[in-house]
Amino acid sequence: MRVRYINSQNYSVDFVDANILPTSGYLHQRKWNTTIENDSVSLSIGNYTYTITLTLRGSLKERKEALDKMCDIFELDCINETPGTLYFGDYYIKCYIVSSNTSIANINTRTNVELGIFCIKQEWIKEKKYNLVMYDDKSNQTGIKKYKYRYPFLYSNQKGAVQAINDSLADADFIMRFYGPCANPYIKVGNILYQVNTSLMAGEYLEINSTNNTIFGVSVYGEKRNLFNYRDMSRSDFFTKIPSGSNVVGWDGTFKAELIILDKRTEPRWL
Repeated sequence: MRVRYINSQNYSVDFVDANILPTSGYLHQRKWNTTIENDSVSLSIGNYTYTITLTLRGSLKERKEALDKMCDIFELDCINETPGTLYFGDYYIKCYIVSSNTSIANINTRTNVELGIFCIKQEWIKEKKYNLVMYDDKSNQTGIKKYKYRYPFLYSNQKGAVQAINDSLADADFIMRFYGPCANPYIKVGNILYQVNTSLMAGEYLEINSTNNTIFGVSVYGEKRNLFNYRDMSRSDFFTKIPSGSNVVGWDGTFKAELIILDKRTEPRWL
């Protein structure tokens, strides 16, 4: 079981290790904020603080070194006001370790440290990625079916279309990435078209993020450019979420791309 905190500078602490074990507290807690106005109830997800106790084993010197390392890793995020990421199995959540309380247990080879884990939003996320491959030879498209309707892609059980499952309880946010070289790349999910009217060179990529409502391109040198105004304008909500259930995902196969569906929950599924 993986329970790991990775801070904003990519330093990590394993909460389950040969010499570290959670001995108190739970991550499987959930809370919706409720508001009642004029007999109407509204619910929303807010921030949340978990309290977890870790028990450290080893010599006194080893435990002191482990505690100092943990403190440094947690403290960096608080100083920089940049959250780290807590992983529980396949799920992760953005958070800060905002408090710790350390005591020596009755056995002199044990030390308990109680951590306060502040989550900006109680939203555990699991990513499901679908890779959309590029055709090697467009002139040899055996098994591809062209429909008489003017779909901007080809249906095929081998190329140009895949089945993507959103097994969340609701429509899901997503990340899409398109890899150059390509021009005016798109992905179509069911009848929803996600297209950006721009060109990418080899080594460049474009990312659409529905959570942040952002579209940007990244050059071979890592430079970002805002491509929000180059999005397809055929509908008002370009960042329409991926419908719950099974979806046909299509693209023309002239470029590589990936679709990442974000399963968001107030508590992670049990491992």
